Amino acid sequence: MKYALSINMKSKAVILRLTLAVAASTAIAVVVQPFSSWESLIRRSPDIVIARCNMTPARAIVQKDGTVLEFRDGLIPSDIEVILALKGRTNLGPAILDSQFLPRQGEQYLIFSIFHDGLYQAVEPFRVIPLSLSFPTNMMAGKSFNEQIRALLQYRLNMLNREMEQAQEEKKRLEEGLKP
Repeated sequence: MKYALSINMKSKAVILRLTLAVAASTAIAVVVQPFSSWESLIRRSPDIVIARCNMTPARAIVQKDGTVLEFRDGLIPSDIEVILALKGRTNLGPAILDSQFLPRQGEQYLIFSIFHDGLYQAVEPFRVIPLSLSFPTNMMAGKSFNEQIRALLQYRLNMLNREMEQAQEEKKRLEEGLKP
């Protein structure tokens, strides 16, 4: 009887530990907030930087034994190099970006982030704004912080307008090719 009681207590302890482990693992989640305004985003971002992606990360990591690991909570750790700090106590040089945004190697980005534990966290994709392969950072010289942000947003808007014009021209050519 004593033996059955000790197994029963051990089983209960194991079940309790497993339950706590499952509860703890499901509690680790990334909160994704909707975009509200640029003013709000700037206020909620203690670190705002311009960085270059050093290497485009894979969407999943394949371990030596062939096991495939998906990125936790959809966040992609990317190797970046901070080339200009606009806001915050930020060091220039190599760093990690943790975001749902998948950057491309060589491209530069405006990043609205929170720096902690050795990485820049910019969870929502709208916190990472593509600037191009060769963004002229010298255009930021002599401008106030607000002027810098406005200039960067205008730069990106101009890029998007050019891309949309080019896409419309391509669309017309493709539609022409599909006419009977």
